[in-house]
Amino acid sequence: MPNFKKKLSSLSLIWVAFIVLLFFFSFAIHNILILPSWLFLFYLSGKIFRIRREFKNNVSRWNNFLMIQEFIINNGLYKETSDVFLSAVFTISESENEIIITACKMGNFLDSKLEHLDLELSALFNLPLEEKIIRPVIVEYKFIIEPPERLVLKSSSKETIDDLEINLGYGVKYNPVTCPHILVAGGTGSGKSVFISFLILELLKRGSTIYIADPKNSDLGSLSYYLGDERVATNPNNIARIIRLAVTEMYERYSEMREKFKYGTNFNDHGYKTIWLIFDEMGAFLASGTDKNSKAVVNEVMDGIKQIILLGRQAGVFVLISAQQMSANTLNTDLRDNLGLRIALGQNSNEGYRMVFGSATPEPQPIEIKGSGFLFKQGAGKETAQYWESPFLDTHQFDFINELKLYIDKE
Repeated sequence: MPNFKKKLSSLSLIWVAFIVLLFFFSFAIHNILILPSWLFLFYLSGKIFRIRREFKNNVSRWNNFLMIQEFIINNGLYKETSDVFLSAVFTISESENEIIITACKMGNFLDSKLEHLDLELSALFNLPLEEKIIRPVIVEYKFIIEPPERLVLKSSSKETIDDLEINLGYGVKYNPVTCPHILVAGGTGSGKSVFISFLILELLKRGSTIYIADPKNSDLGSLSYYLGDERVATNPNNIARIIRLAVTEMYERYSEMREKFKYGTNFNDHGYKTIWLIFDEMGAFLASGTDKNSKAVVNEVMDGIKQIILLGRQAGVFVLISAQQMSANTLNTDLRDNLGLRIALGQNSNEGYRMVFGSATPEPQPIEIKGSGFLFKQGAGKETAQYWESPFLDTHQFDFINELKLYIDKE
């Protein structure tokens, strides 16, 4: 560290002296020397800038080293005897956006402690934990320095989007081709309805056909006034009808695509738009199966949903399932794991998170912002669900129904 200071001070003095000399004696310098003089000045400025940056990085690393050293002592992550001294070993990697703390396991009594330092390390750096990865020999803690921006919904003129990718805000982009189907869990007041409403608009902008099943006949059910009863269903028999429509369209697409078969293509290559089945409050629908006839309807619907989840991707037929509380009775784990994007909004229990995320269950943390929770996207390179904030709707700036009317064809 002292060497950096000395080098930086020397170069800074040379730079200042050269500026003064160049200013006062420029009239006496031959024209042929003026350009080399300025070039040397630019070179010297760049050198000083690089040294300053390297000095700053070294100061940061030194401060982090002292923080970790004190952290080890304060948290008792060492053991000293007359024969041996054992201490936890950490490495720190820092970039513009995150800090990664790696705790090295040594096969001793400290290993179990190293796997449960979430709150302590978050407090040490005053940063939210983004992800924790436990390996046989290391534990990685990743902290966000600059959190992503939350998407704020604002009214706009009608727009048509060809790109299937949807910006969900907070650094997340979603494409059903690479990550088919969506699961959204969240209780009353969690922001689930706002998020689904946002998705409906984004899908309509892309020319998608939307079917809505709302067995509780709540907000989404009322959209039948705008989308029509043929697209929105609230009673079991009508829900079964729209499921049959979606499944039939899926198989018709497969039949037409086989006639124009080309290896490695999907619905998009054949000019089809996506079809989305949005099934709100699936738990309420399952509870409607109370007798032989109603149970037969429930079984038919669930069989159709299973077909869409397992076969719909290539044909461009997708499903979004929402529920206040997920359980094995709502959706079995095999089908759940085929839902590429899984979201749990609001505060939830450990068991609740496990039912949504399975092996990708995150370490629980307080959820204080409405519309926030955890999100897991298959193929994103994350091993566990990450903290996420859904798009924010300000009712003074955004009217969902007015926006919806822009994308409804009136014949």
